[in-house]
Amino acid sequence: MIRTRNLLFLLILPVLVGIAWLAWLVFYPLASEQMLLQVSSGDTARMIAAKLKENGIIRSELIFLAVAKLKSTERSLKAGTYSLGGYYSTYGTLELLRKGHTASINITFPEGFSLVQTLRRMEAKGIGSFDELFTASTDTAYVRKLTGFMAPSLEGFLYPETYRVEIGIEPLSMLELMTREFFRQLARENVHPDSIPDFYELLKLAAIVERESAKAEERNLIASVYLNRLKLGMKLESCPTVDYILEARGIKRAVLTYEDINLPSPYNTYQNTGLTPTPICNPSVESILAVLNPAPTNYLFFVSDRKGGNDFSTTFAEHQRKMRLYRE
Repeated sequence: MIRTRNLLFLLILPVLVGIAWLAWLVFYPLASEQMLLQVSSGDTARMIAAKLKENGIIRSELIFLAVAKLKSTERSLKAGTYSLGGYYSTYGTLELLRKGHTASINITFPEGFSLVQTLRRMEAKGIGSFDELFTASTDTAYVRKLTGFMAPSLEGFLYPETYRVEIGIEPLSMLELMTREFFRQLARENVHPDSIPDFYELLKLAAIVERESAKAEERNLIASVYLNRLKLGMKLESCPTVDYILEARGIKRAVLTYEDINLPSPYNTYQNTGLTPTPICNPSVESILAVLNPAPTNYLFFVSDRKGGNDFSTTFAEHQRKMRLYRE
């Protein structure tokens, strides 16, 4: 009798595991980035499933299609623009599509995102195409209209923040919203760009400070290093400016190579004196304030302390000694 029960248990166990696995696939929520999904009238359930899987909103296209077929909804998914993702199960996502659910969406742009990264995130969230957004962002007449500056692009002016936007927001409206937020954040700190000489140059430096500062409390120190170097006519020799060049080529490195820092580019501050032609990212208001109010130091160098911060030096000899120390 005991042997029979054991045999029965062994036979039933795979079935129970299979049922539990299917239930997990169908009903257990999956954490994912919110996005806007455009469903056209001609889109099939299979096409929709592929988009959802590509964006990490469902675990399995096959399971999605199977559940849609079981519920007889594979041919009745409503066309429209949807806010999907967040924390939904496959079943919950299918219900949103079946009911024609529409809502607003949260989009986060981290501090230090470049123009390309920002526009790619917009595209991924369903707000226009990258090409359309890039064309607008590099239209100098449009840039001047939004910012008041004769700048080559909106790089530096698209404020890094979490925005809640309505579904169907126009791409240009998103660019305008982010630009308005840039000037609003500065106004809150009593900073008025049109009254600051060479503000665009300061914005370029703030972008470098943003990319260099892992610790907020070091921003004023890093700003002082670069301002001191600029006064002396020294090259800035900032790694993030080289990272920016590589990013445009689809390359990302943990450590730059000798070849990297010798790349010919106006953005390479190892090769050129002065600032970059444009900001290399969209900085936070804190980095802009750091450049406007740098720490009063004589520092000209800094090196990573391998603990998430930097160690600052006044002389090259001191800097070299610290570099050897941290290398060891």
